[in-house]
Amino acid sequence: MAGSHNETEDESDDAYDAAFDQHRAALYDMLMEYADENELSDSFMAVLASDIGLSLRMVAYAAETEKPSVGGLRLDLDRYARELGDSVRDAKKYAAEFIAEAKAAQEEDEAEGDEDEDGNEGDGDTTKNQPS
Repeated sequence: MAGSHNETEDESDDAYDAAFDQHRAALYDMLMEYADENELSDSFMAVLASDIGLSLRMVAYAAETEKPSVGGLRLDLDRYARELGDSVRDAKKYAAEFIAEAKAAQEEDEAEGDEDEDGNEGDGDTTKNQPS
């Protein structure tokens, strides 16, 4: 349990990280499903998600602050901008790895597409590429 007096800081961080990863994956899946259903591009979804994030940050400040103020909100938005900047700088560090993984995934998708076309014309066994 978070905040328990028996819990070490590392355990608390690990629990937070696990919960963050779980919820991030679930929300990502829901957003991608919505984008697919509505034929929205990834770049459009990124803008929507950013706008929603900003709105949620503002709502969180107003809801979670004892005496919210314009100045306080502006300071919190400055903090949010720094946090986003940190995230972008961190993402840049892993840009080469990300692009390599993206290219590999695209090549795999293309290869599977070629196999599907070949498989339908060949022996008629379409089950070999399906997950078990």
